Amino acid sequence: MMVKMLRRTGAVVDSGSGYAATLPRPTASVDRSGSAPRCRRACWSEFRPAGFRSLPFVGAVLLTVAVASACGGGGGEADGPLVIRVGHVGFPGSPFDHASRRFEELVEQRFPGRVDIRVFGASQLGEDKEMLEGLRLGTLEMHVPSSVLHSVAPEFGLFDLPFLIRDRAHFERIADGEIGRELARILEEEHGVTLLAFWENGFRVITNSVRPIVTPADLDGIRLRTPKDPERMRLFETLGASPASMSFGEVFTALRQGVVDGQENPLAQLTAARFHEVQRYLSVSNHVYTPAYPLVRTAWFEGLAPDLRDGLREAAVETGRFAREFLAEEDARLLAGFDGEPEVNEVDRPAFEAAVGPVFDHYRERFGGEWIETARALGQVVEDSEPDSEPDSEPDSETGRDPASEPPPSPKSGER
Repeated sequence: MMVKMLRRTGAVVDSGSGYAATLPRPTASVDRSGSAPRCRRACWSEFRPAGFRSLPFVGAVLLTVAVASACGGGGGEADGPLVIRVGHVGFPGSPFDHASRRFEELVEQRFPGRVDIRVFGASQLGEDKEMLEGLRLGTLEMHVPSSVLHSVAPEFGLFDLPFLIRDRAHFERIADGEIGRELARILEEEHGVTLLAFWENGFRVITNSVRPIVTPADLDGIRLRTPKDPERMRLFETLGASPASMSFGEVFTALRQGVVDGQENPLAQLTAARFHEVQRYLSVSNHVYTPAYPLVRTAWFEGLAPDLRDGLREAAVETGRFAREFLAEEDARLLAGFDGEPEVNEVDRPAFEAAVGPVFDHYRERFGGEWIETARALGQVVEDSEPDSEPDSEPDSETGRDPASEPPPSPKSGER
């Protein structure tokens, strides 16, 4: 009887393992000191899968279901506005936060009274792995992951190949073309998840508290946090660092306590999480451009009215454009505002590019080289179409580009 109650309320219990699907947590305020969130409606120890052994465990699950319902979990047009919960791990002011709020604004303007977007950031609904599982089980409507998606669909590791994406305009040509369409097809047909559009996490930089990173040799022995993404770990192993994967919500405390020496993230992401406050050096490497992926469960999405499906897709695409334009400006603003804390330097990009060949070789072995060559060719489109542009001092940079499409600028020598 208890199991039936759980199923009726949306919690799915595996009779063999007792695994309970992750359910939405109550809204929580973010404590940037690294301690646990302070819940406004209810609070309990972090809920994890456990053996289905006792009535207290069942009670805990039922309490979670009750709180989720109080927080507005679900609904549809027949019984009120369609509630769409959007979960992500970013803190307020992060790329995920800006994009999710813009998406909320666009959708609710288009469907007043019909759709209620509820954004849960800062891992309030669990870490990325839990939210991806929530999509699969139907306990969460929408999730916005980034690099962690590569562990689900390894083909997305294309976007982990270092120095492949030259600027935001280059990325848009990849996302809007054959590669973007094929990646969306893989997610839908093989994983039951629909990719609404491509949003942005951003161009990644390296921070640490040991020394400035100028050449790959400077990474030797640095304990560097990376996402739970095998391609990113392989990259930094190739460069000589000691990568350690951990969830985003654990990074601030790990940096402050010296569990790891550094991390790598886009500027807007790391400043929103205040990582720069516990790091001495910031090295502008722009080594990888990471998209963000607004995902919904395909079966749920296909059950919506056609105008809702179209509207959600269009709002997601517009949000992607907004995110890339906004974050280009935000990167420049943030980089100019550090004022020596942390100390900012540029990397020797040619030295890094010369060291990352094995990362490309590994991707070619798994998926062939066609996508790599297609992506590189798309990076030449602007350059080839504007032969009269003045050459840039950077060997691999493009000329005549829209400044809003640029990665964060590297500071000149001596700048902070």
